[in-house]
Amino acid sequence: MKSLLWHLVVVYLCIPILVNGQDVTFSQFYSNPLYLNPAFSGSIEVPRVAVQYRNQWPTINNAYNTYSISVDLPVEKLKGGLGVLVMNDAQSSGLLNMFQADFMYSSFTKLNKDFRLYGGLQLGVHHNSLKWNDLVFPDNLDANFGQHGTTLEKPIKNPTYSFLDASTGILLFSKKVFFGLAAHHLNEPKLSYYSGQEETGVLYRKYTLHFGAKLPIFLHGHLRKKFNIAPQVILQQQGDFKQFNYGLFANRKGLSAGVWLRQNFTFDYDALIFLVGIIKKRWQLTYSYDWTISGLGGATGGSSEIALSFLLKDVTKVSGLPFFRLPGEY
Repeated sequence: MKSLLWHLVVVYLCIPILVNGQDVTFSQFYSNPLYLNPAFSGSIEVPRVAVQYRNQWPTINNAYNTYSISVDLPVEKLKGGLGVLVMNDAQSSGLLNMFQADFMYSSFTKLNKDFRLYGGLQLGVHHNSLKWNDLVFPDNLDANFGQHGTTLEKPIKNPTYSFLDASTGILLFSKKVFFGLAAHHLNEPKLSYYSGQEETGVLYRKYTLHFGAKLPIFLHGHLRKKFNIAPQVILQQQGDFKQFNYGLFANRKGLSAGVWLRQNFTFDYDALIFLVGIIKKRWQLTYSYDWTISGLGGATGGSSEIALSFLLKDVTKVSGLPFFRLPGEY
């Protein structure tokens, strides 16, 4: 298995970044770790459950409502972990619905006394459905009276389709820092509601690079730690879509707050993301709001996201992974 992990590292270093953004984007990216990178499966070394809801652009006719739940746990015999992620994304009041169920396997190797390397594989089933009868086309409407008529558009015979999806990732971490790289949609599934036209749409590969740290802040001497700060960076590319998130959150006595900035690679700013939350021994509850600062401005209503995750056993080991702390830590 060590050879497999190192092959994954070599593959990532050699992958060309030639990949349009079609995936759901969460602002609380580390509250949904399995969606970010399959190598997070089992990484906390205790069973973990994460639930997340995102309401994006609520003033635009319920543009995007996304729900997800994930479960992952370590498996000692595998020297790694297993995970499952179920997510549903309803667009435009449910006219278009995308459901996915992904299954993950990870394995780790201990590089030295400080660092562990995880490699993860993911295989999923995705199902897309469209409510054709609820769609409104230009020829549905009377230009003078606004009456709703019958469209001449040829209806889709089967407004649903499914496909298999494969992804992979690696994760390197110690007590203070972590680094990860993930590649989703390795097989670049074809997307089309019409048979014979599968080549017209492709779910492009998505590449994600993420890293961060957990840094203690001391006041009045090294024996007087006051709180932790966690700087974090995420870079993503999928087709022509490029995204760059960076910021930090601070944790003091179980209370957490943070701010991030989201933009593209050419410094066109999209949103400021604010987060507040409660982090306890075995659970955490966080809320974030995206304040849109791009041309869309206040017309979208921003985006709200709430996440709840909890551990099914007490943790006993120190880790630098996000939203992870031991009892007694500030």
